[in-house]
Amino acid sequence: MSKEYVIAVAGNPNSGKTSIFNRLTGANLKVGNWPGVTVEKKEGRVVRGDTAFTFVDIPGTYGLSARSVDERIAMDFLTKERLHAVIVVLDSANFNRNFYLFNLIMEMGLRIIPVLNMSDMAEKRGITLHVDRLSAIFGIPFVKTVASRGKGISDLWNVLENIGQLGKPKHSLLYPKPVEAAALKLMGRFPKQVTSRFQALGVLDGGIVIPEDEEFRRVVTELQGEIEEGLDGDLDELIAEKRYEFVYSIAKECVERRLSTEQKVALSDRIDRVVTNRYFGGPIFLFAMWLLFFLVFTVGNPFVEWINNGFSALSSLVSGSGIVASFIREGLISGVGAVLVFVPSIFILFFLIAIMEDSGYLARAAFVADRFMHALGLHGKSFIPMLLGFGCNIPAIMAVRTLENEKDRVLTAMAIPYMSCSARLPVYLLFVGVFFTHHQTTVVFSLYILGIVIAIVVARVLRRIFFTKAVSPLIMELPAYHVPSIKTATRSAGIRTGFFVKKAGTFIFGAVLVIWMLASLPAGVGYASAESIIGRIGSAMAPVFAPAGFASWQASVALIFGFLAKEVVVGTLGTLYGGQASLSSAIGSQFSALSAMSFMVMTLVYIPCVSTIAVIRREIGTKWAALSVGVSVTLGYVLAVLVFQAGRFLGIG
Repeated sequence: MSKEYVIAVAGNPNSGKTSIFNRLTGANLKVGNWPGVTVEKKEGRVVRGDTAFTFVDIPGTYGLSARSVDERIAMDFLTKERLHAVIVVLDSANFNRNFYLFNLIMEMGLRIIPVLNMSDMAEKRGITLHVDRLSAIFGIPFVKTVASRGKGISDLWNVLENIGQLGKPKHSLLYPKPVEAAALKLMGRFPKQVTSRFQALGVLDGGIVIPEDEEFRRVVTELQGEIEEGLDGDLDELIAEKRYEFVYSIAKECVERRLSTEQKVALSDRIDRVVTNRYFGGPIFLFAMWLLFFLVFTVGNPFVEWINNGFSALSSLVSGSGIVASFIREGLISGVGAVLVFVPSIFILFFLIAIMEDSGYLARAAFVADRFMHALGLHGKSFIPMLLGFGCNIPAIMAVRTLENEKDRVLTAMAIPYMSCSARLPVYLLFVGVFFTHHQTTVVFSLYILGIVIAIVVARVLRRIFFTKAVSPLIMELPAYHVPSIKTATRSAGIRTGFFVKKAGTFIFGAVLVIWMLASLPAGVGYASAESIIGRIGSAMAPVFAPAGFASWQASVALIFGFLAKEVVVGTLGTLYGGQASLSSAIGSQFSALSAMSFMVMTLVYIPCVSTIAVIRREIGTKWAALSVGVSVTLGYVLAVLVFQAGRFLGIG
């Protein structure tokens, strides 16, 4: 390549920053973690002609300081990496708040490509942004986009392809003379510690951590005192006030509002009056979740049945009694295939969650839950990572970094493993398909609600034991409603489902291979018999689970290997029952409706998968990871026994 450009994509949360990033990169995505932290890092490389563009999606922030992990990552990347430009995504309907970040990045002296996203929402609200005036003031092109529909992306590419001719913003903000003088003094006296005016201002207002240098700290403290005494005010407030004055002056000149107090209330506000209502909001959310699972079954079941029939037909083609035939039939087809048949349902679940997220409704769910969460000792914002747990517990636990204090992070991370992740869904689908054919939606919905209730109760108990400080109030921004992008939701669901399939093809395949080998040894015993190695392991554990209603050794083995990954529960059952007519018929003969329910409750609650435990340990510490294992195993077993024994007492099953 003759030209290589590295470009950061920055913006406030809910500005459409990630949508812009996705539009630019398409499927050319590499996901990892930022160095030293578990915050997700997304990069995308796109080649156009003889030019390669590497886009880096930095965390969404309102400011740039060391006060939070996301802001520190953003600031470090913008100040330390060799960037050719920064795409700053601005929500056109909330120009003033978003332009503050633009101003900070401009002060860094970086080349900027400002994107006025959600321009359609601004127009609907009677807001006109005079792009020509903005471009004239700063000497750089401003691009209007509607990322959800792909509008304006070609204009953005036109700017990117001429990035070599792009200059830096020519407008600069000046602070009071004592502040500017102090910044220059720091840069001159400590050139190694302070390499730019922006960094000097950050040190002075406390936004940047001061190096461990006594002389440096002494000088900074003296300068701060002199400025505050001369200007009669707190330095950080003075600097912030100047920045906001600048933002408002630009907005006054370039933003035209055609709104009046008599104007009709915006549609989004009218919707919010219903969906965030203190009386109706909760029932509406519960109905939305019920409808989600109804669609998962209604749309997904025909595909599941079709794939299942395909695997059955494939299995019948494998003849012979040799070891290779046994591995293909009982191991690959019955084991891995038992998990893969549920891929359509997994895809639909992820697709519908992406639709809810893209529409702006998930943020409302956190707002609705705040009153209830607050009463139980959790922050309303904790509900967002908990909802993410429906997809996968691992990124959900990583998302607790967005919470402001340690208490909320610890309690939320400890609660998330009880949220029913997609890995548990194949277990539910298998059992409800056998025992609860006419009530599949209701049964699975009740399990998800049970998980939420258990999560909140566990957090409440842990708070009373370990934390006594009052819960801070919820302050959060509700993003504007959008018509969800089918393309974006499909891509998101496809990526997440792809991870699920990849897991089935690697991790679960390895587990099934081990299970098949243990079920085939020692030589001479019947496959998956009680005399096999795995049969002996399961038989030793079976009496422990007998009070919960599933005394078969196969069920015990499935739960043991489910510690590796919850999908392995189905894979194990498929492998061990592979010699029978079908997995469904084998399940039907080994379980009753009541024991099936207790088994699903056990699967929901007991020990998180090994990857989740590793993330808990990394995020909040070994002590909490060990406590999570102990509490979940005990609670899962107790609840499974209670369900089964209570059902027997009531004459059920």
